[in-house]
Amino acid sequence: MCGRRRCCCRGGGSTRPCVTACRCPGRCPTTCEGRSGRPSSALEQVPERPLVPSRSCPARWGRSRPMSRSPARKRRRDPTVGQPRPGGCRREGAPMTSAPSQSPLAEVERRVQDRAKELDLDLAGDTAERQLARLIDEEVARWSDDYKRGLRPYDLADAELVRERAWRNLAGYGPLEPLLADEDVWEVMINAPDQVFVKRHRGVSGYHEEVFHDDEHVVRTLTKILDDATQSHRKLDPAEGLQDAQLDTGARLHIVHRDVGRDGHLLVNIRKFTGVAFRHLGELVDRDMLSSAAARFLRACARARLSTVFAGAPGAGKTTLLSCTAAELDPSLRVVVAEEVFEADVPLPNVASMQTRAARPDRAEVDLRRLVAGFLRMAPDVAIVGEVRDREALPLLLTLSSGVKGFTTIHAGSARQALTRLRFIAQLADTSSELPLSALNSLVSEAIDIVVHSARRRGEVKVTEILAVEDLQAGAQATNFTVTPLFTRERWDGALVWSGELPSRAVFALEEAGHDPRELLEHGARVAGRGPAP
Repeated sequence: MCGRRRCCCRGGGSTRPCVTACRCPGRCPTTCEGRSGRPSSALEQVPERPLVPSRSCPARWGRSRPMSRSPARKRRRDPTVGQPRPGGCRREGAPMTSAPSQSPLAEVERRVQDRAKELDLDLAGDTAERQLARLIDEEVARWSDDYKRGLRPYDLADAELVRERAWRNLAGYGPLEPLLADEDVWEVMINAPDQVFVKRHRGVSGYHEEVFHDDEHVVRTLTKILDDATQSHRKLDPAEGLQDAQLDTGARLHIVHRDVGRDGHLLVNIRKFTGVAFRHLGELVDRDMLSSAAARFLRACARARLSTVFAGAPGAGKTTLLSCTAAELDPSLRVVVAEEVFEADVPLPNVASMQTRAARPDRAEVDLRRLVAGFLRMAPDVAIVGEVRDREALPLLLTLSSGVKGFTTIHAGSARQALTRLRFIAQLADTSSELPLSALNSLVSEAIDIVVHSARRRGEVKVTEILAVEDLQAGAQATNFTVTPLFTRERWDGALVWSGELPSRAVFALEEAGHDPRELLEHGARVAGRGPAP
């Protein structure tokens, strides 16, 4: 480094300090030494580091710099690009018609859009789809003709693939359309226009081959998806920063806008509810998600109106368990549901479902805490909160301890962690006053009766444990809750079996509802081939 703004070996007599590395290793033999007779003082002060090729230009040599933390992106071959023309990229004297930096698919779409504007094509009209398909066919055919005339450096690898993808990008949901239709895909993640990942139930998870052209393509696709989501009533609004919406198929959409993400790209997650919608606990038994004994017990708990928390990691089937358990409630009960995005499906006649609303200049925000705080004004017999994550935790605990029973879900690594995390969230969310730990311990233990934990491994979802919450035995100051393990799964491929213990507090509620707890659990143990613990 020569100590001047421009490298002396490139010429120039600037005396300002150099901010870039130069070609000459160690010393600059022409100007720096020629003018001063010695290396520049700036060079003497620079610590020695090995010379490496510049990342932006391998021909330039400079001092090594720390590598970026961003993972290297795998360069993918464009499947729409065919083999280059042998003997040259174009006919002599013929102008090149394709921009080298633009993929064939993107250029075909651009030309179709330009022609649609020239023709003043109304894409909402009755004949719009037929006219748009005709324009795509014409532009694909024109590309092949230009290639034969020597005006294109390469032909289309698969003309039908170009037609199909161009149609999706212009009239459908682009790269997301086949993923939304694929029942094997349950999660779609977009980190950048060229970084689309999927999670599958049975197939291989990872990169998705079909990607977006640029950020504008992502924005255009999401705008159309939200416009078509008639039940969501949400619009793409960068001012919100974070947005949640539900598609008409039931899929949940989460959007992180560009000014919030690190690299300036939209971050998108789509959680799908794939396969056959589960309606009853018996269907979960058929899928080996839980045992028949556990299903009988949860059915009895729902009839006895025991408040239940469903815990697990994201994608562990918590909402599915909640909906199937809620389906076992007495149809005469009134159920009130509050969610950020409509997910829970309660197939009962008297159900009032609400979702949050983002703030806008013409309307106030309605958050989940406000919805939960208004539960008691809606005369609920059962209160359901889709997921507890923040300030809604304390109002929910207060509601469940007031005589109204209910269900909710929470992210936790185990059934015991669900209780401690619920207490922790309630403690953090209550900023207006400082609730003592003893009060929160009593509140959680009184409000929650049953905790069900589930997990996902190797594409399978299973219930791993069920426990009953008891009255605090060690006093309100104790940090651990008093619980009775009811069902456990010792190994992932093992059975979910009864522990042989009876819950003290839940027994009374089950008996009041007309169930014999011991007969209920022992019957399930006999069916599973295991007797009660001695």
